[in-house]
Amino acid sequence: MLTSYDSRCCITGNPIPELLVASHILPWKEFPRERLNPANGLSLARTQDAAFDRHLFTIDEGFRLVVSRSIRDHFDSETVTDNFQKFEGRRITLPNRFRSKAEFLEHHRNRFVA
Repeated sequence: MLTSYDSRCCITGNPIPELLVASHILPWKEFPRERLNPANGLSLARTQDAAFDRHLFTIDEGFRLVVSRSIRDHFDSETVTDNFQKFEGRRITLPNRFRSKAEFLEHHRNRFVA
């Protein structure tokens, strides 16, 4: 999974292997049949993974980052700017193979609270 994204976070470009995770788009607990599906994954740095799992940001139909109001409320923080604000509206890096399924991302968007 991570190699599909050249072992980098698809949002920040972070290349540190110890800080990357293969993040599930459809939750692990709720969708056991999709757990190992590479189209159900994104390569994310741990901070972005935690925020994605909590629906603090999502990915739109054009593969652009959409952040929640609760993140926007902290745009005055340097770390939030570095991790989220400067990527808002930008297209994520797409994988070399196993592109995320549109319906999986739509499911995540439906749980996203702007």
